[in-house]
Amino acid sequence: MRYGIYSHRFGDRWLVGGASNTGGAVLKKYFTTEELIELSDRISTSQASPLDYYPLLKPGDRFPINDPELQARLEPQPLDRVEFLHGLLESIARIEAQGYRLLESLGATPLKQIFTAGGGAHNPTWTAIRQRQLGVPVVIAPQTEAAYGTASLALRGIAS
Repeated sequence: MRYGIYSHRFGDRWLVGGASNTGGAVLKKYFTTEELIELSDRISTSQASPLDYYPLLKPGDRFPINDPELQARLEPQPLDRVEFLHGLLESIARIEAQGYRLLESLGATPLKQIFTAGGGAHNPTWTAIRQRQLGVPVVIAPQTEAAYGTASLALRGIAS
């Protein structure tokens, strides 16, 4: 896997994507859920953070950089926890944008909108940062339960 890209069958089509090792688990290492909520509210989403991290819990990533030896980049860490969180959120969003650019460069349809699920989907600061980095609307998916997708496939008679 040169690029760390994989596919999922969806009816008679394929959904192409990739998964990074950066994200929520890294945030949970440094912040409690309560801190994420409280500190996020203090971030100005109209300005990008000057911090440029590649947040990983251990060496290696799969997408958009497929490198099992890739080292985390988490310096400098400001004393101000709001600034640190802002830097992490901006960096994760930049990595996500890099992934979508890679997919598009390989022939994927350009982004028009992102449907999101999970805990971060309910954080308006995170959503605003992602929208700014991606340049498209980011909205909470109408259905976020994994069981919904499984039931949809069963309804269509699609077996794995």
